[in-house]
Amino acid sequence: MLDQTKIKRWVEVTFQREIIHQFEGADTNKLFATGEGDDVSFLANQHRHTVFFTVRVNVHHADREIEFFQLKRFCQSVFPGDTHDVGNASMEQLAERLLEALLQKYPKREWEIRVMEDNENGAIIRYAE
Repeated sequence: MLDQTKIKRWVEVTFQREIIHQFEGADTNKLFATGEGDDVSFLANQHRHTVFFTVRVNVHHADREIEFFQLKRFCQSVFPGDTHDVGNASMEQLAERLLEALLQKYPKREWEIRVMEDNENGAIIRYAE
């Protein structure tokens, strides 16, 4: 018999959204506009990504305390529709925007949110109340 007190449970959903954004100042800040092989000044221009979101939340029992489809649909509703112009927002900021909405709907949880540009590079945030 499993010792239920030793089990830590999480549910996880994934979804994707198309975004347009830019990194304002990447063309003028010497940290980014280096003129060398690591130059990323092009990021100052608007560009498009498919952003992949992964959302993980702790649950307290094993019988659908948070139902996958409902969680996923709620997350998608934070970024409704097809293409989102998110301005100067970073992947970290998109994760925090989603987290703010999730905390309202599902308080007193532990969260991990991963936001990846084109499923290659991105950010992870963790939060525990």
